[in-house]
Formats: sequence, structure tokens, C-alpha cells
Amino acid sequence: MIKDYQPKMMWNFIEADASQPADPAIFLSSSKRILQRVVFGLLPSFVQQRIRPNLTKLQRLRPTSYLDGLRGVASFIVFMGHYTEENLGWYTEPYGLYEDGAKSSPLQLPFVRVIYSARPMVHIFFIISGYVLSYKPLKQIHAQQFSALITTLSSSVFRRALRLFLPSFVTLFIMATALYCGFSDSRYAEPRSSFYSQLTHAWNICLRLLSASWAINDLDYPQPPYNPALWTIPIEFAQSLLLFVAVLGLSRCVTSIRLLLLAGISAFCFCNGELYTVEFLGGMFIAEVTILQDGPLASPSVSPATLPNYTVKEKAKAECGCTIKEKLIQAFWVANIVSGLFIASWTNRHVEELWGLRFLNAHTPEPYEGQRVWFCLGAFQIVTAFTQLKYLQSIFTTPGAIYLGNISYALYLTHNLCLRILEPRVVPWLDDVFGKATFWERQLSWLAGLVMFLPIVISVADLFWRVVDTPSVKFARWLEGKCVVGKVS
Repeated sequence: MIKDYQPKMMWNFIEADASQPADPAIFLSSSKRILQRVVFGLLPSFVQQRIRPNLTKLQRLRPTSYLDGLRGVASFIVFMGHYTEENLGWYTEPYGLYEDGAKSSPLQLPFVRVIYSARPMVHIFFIISGYVLSYKPLKQIHAQQFSALITTLSSSVFRRALRLFLPSFVTLFIMATALYCGFSDSRYAEPRSSFYSQLTHAWNICLRLLSASWAINDLDYPQPPYNPALWTIPIEFAQSLLLFVAVLGLSRCVTSIRLLLLAGISAFCFCNGELYTVEFLGGMFIAEVTILQDGPLASPSVSPATLPNYTVKEKAKAECGCTIKEKLIQAFWVANIVSGLFIASWTNRHVEELWGLRFLNAHTPEPYEGQRVWFCLGAFQIVTAFTQLKYLQSIFTTPGAIYLGNISYALYLTHNLCLRILEPRVVPWLDDVFGKATFWERQLSWLAGLVMFLPIVISVADLFWRVVDTPSVKFARWLEGKCVVGKVS
């Protein structure tokens, strides 16, 4: 059990008392209370929880909670990557190379640089999505609850577009408004001649985002203006629907055949360059395996009375062998995490000058080019290893990781908005105060900017989570309830 930061709608704290007489003192007192509630609603949820602990509920950990935490950490790394790439481009170079007058930072070392390696995190998102979206349907398949399975899949299909696109559209309109009003810079889009024209342009981008669901492998498809991070949303939507089709189509197969067919389909997609499909179906494959591992043991085929009677020495030898085997298996999965993190240390440029990575880059399988396929394989190593190493899962079920998991989608959608508003105002000041010519100037500038940006980015993401993201989920459920056929008696 951990503390959950349940979203509270900001306007829930704004309650006017119409029964009070129109007295100036009472009016001022009511205005003060309303202002206090508005300010309280703007506070991050974890601060609200500290002030009023009774407002929150206890959240029960689910079997996939650690993956939510991992997704939250990955979303935070995406923000770190965009912040670092845009403000200190030297840190995207290999350690010890292209230093431009100052020594390289320890942050550029392999493994360490993962804290701002945004690109591999997207592949972790997709694998986790495949796992989480298929976990409940697969549990129902194993329980042979096929009627409940149909309900689950139909509900998921009905709500998926609203879940993904509604918050995305809100961010586009907010960023378009901020651009027109001069709050943000024009790095990703240009201001229009009128506010109506700006909103019309943003709406056209929303429609293009929807249509991009059917052009997900078109590498020439332009990134969305205003918020380039939204390029993943059409992929998430299209691959989610494909995943639901795969779950339904394979639902009546026996487990071994389902895994075999799933592996065959994934291999076919991999050979044909459909990497995102491989990641979603691979997430489903991992979910199936973990369900089998966590399932109840089969009834013993031999009577307990006929079990072999080991001597003390034989029993100790058997336990020792089992322990050695378990340690070797754990070492194998730890090695997978290390390998995945090393691949995630891939630099944006000049990879041909890096030990190990240049070998992988030179042996990239067809039909792929560059880092994308290796990020996919590294993400599989990381996610699969964490599903097997139970003692490491607790890292991502801490309150901080669970909180990041709660706001992960909001953080992913809004961090570019914050950067576009803050960077033009703060970065020039940081350059004047610290500079970027020497090793320590770059280190201090990077750290000072992070200290200034991070509280604002987290607060905005928290507010967006409570005001837009969670209500979008509730709206989708409400709309589904109004549209679906009721139970027939």
C-alpha cells in the first residue's frame, strides 16, 4: 500500500454559498475562501496531500504497478533529454570528443548519459503499452472468461482514441494560444495573423494527427507543429488497435500455440520493418509469459506418499544446485539490463567513434538503418529483465516512481510547452551568469537550469493530469456508458 495522489478537480474547491446574505464583509470572506481554494487547487497534488492528508486515498499496488513506475521514469528522461539537447548540445556528443574548448562532462559517460537519453525511452513506452493493454485480456483468456474478454476489448477499442487524442488536442490548442500571445517562442510553429487563424491551424494539426495513425511508418511524415513529441500518439493508437485484434484473434488458441503464432507474427513484422508492431506484440508476449510464471501450480501427478525420500546430503545438494541455477538466471537478466542501458547510451552523432556501439551500428540488420532497431532490442532487454527480477521491481513502486507514473502522460505532453515558454527567458540569463565556455560553466548552467525548470515542469504536468488527463479518462468511460447496450434481462 502506498500513498496515491488522487486527482482533485481544481474547481471542486470553488463552492459559492448562495444562501448567505449580500453583506460586504461576508462577500470579502467568501472571496478570500474562493481564492484560497483556487490557490490550493493549483498546488501539486503531493503538496495538497501534505497539507490535507484526508483528501487522498490509499492505492493498492497492481501486478503492473512497477511498469507504470518505469514508464514514469522514462517520461521524465524524455523531458531531461529535450532540456539537455536544446541547451547544452555538447552533452549529446561522445565523451572525450568534440569538446569545443572544454573538457567533457561525466554526464556524457556511457550508462550515466541514460538520464537524458530520450530516444530509447519511446521504445520502452511501446513495449510497456503492449504489456499493460494485453495483461487483463490475457488473464481473462487464461480464466476462460470469454464473455468478459469481449467486453474488455470492446471497451478498450471504444475509449482508446479519446484517451490518447483528447489530451493531445488540448495541449496543441494551449501551445497555439501561447504562441499567438507571445508567451512561447516559434521554434516549432509560426504565429498567425489572427487568433482565429492560429486556432484553425491548430485544429488542422489535430486532424493531421488523426490521419497520421495510418502513416505511422512513413519516415517522411512531418513531426507535428507546436509539439513534436506528439509524433508517438498516432503510433500508439494504431498499434493499440492492432494489438486488440491480435488478442481477439488468438484468444481461443491453446497457450503454446498462441505464443508460437505471436512469435511468428512478430518475427515476420521485424523482417519487414514493422518495428512498432514488434514492440507492441512483444509486450503482449512478455505479459503472457509472466502470467504463466505467476499462475497457480498444476496439481501433482504423483501422490505425496510416493515422493522420493532424499537423504540430508542429497537434499542439501539439490538445494545448492537450485540456488546456483537461480543465481545464474538472475545474473543473465542483470546482464540484459546492463546491455540495454549501454545501448540506451547511444549518442545522437558520431557513433562510429564509440567502442561497442560502432560495431552494432555497422551490423544493423536489414531493412533498418541506424539506432532505431537497437533501441528496440535494448528496450526489450530492459523491460523483460525487470519482469523477471522481482527484487528490482520495488525500485519502480516507490512513491516517487508511482507519482511519475501517474503524471507520465501529462508530463510527456506538457514538457515542451514549459520549455518553449521558459527557455527564451531563462537561458539567456543563465548564459550571462554562468556562461558555457568552460567545464564548470557548462555543469553549473545545466544544473541551475534544471533546478529552475523542474519544479515548474512537474507542477504544470500535475495540474494537466488533474484538470485534463484524468477527466478525459472519466469522460471516455461516461460516454461509453451512454452509448453501449445495457444488459438484457
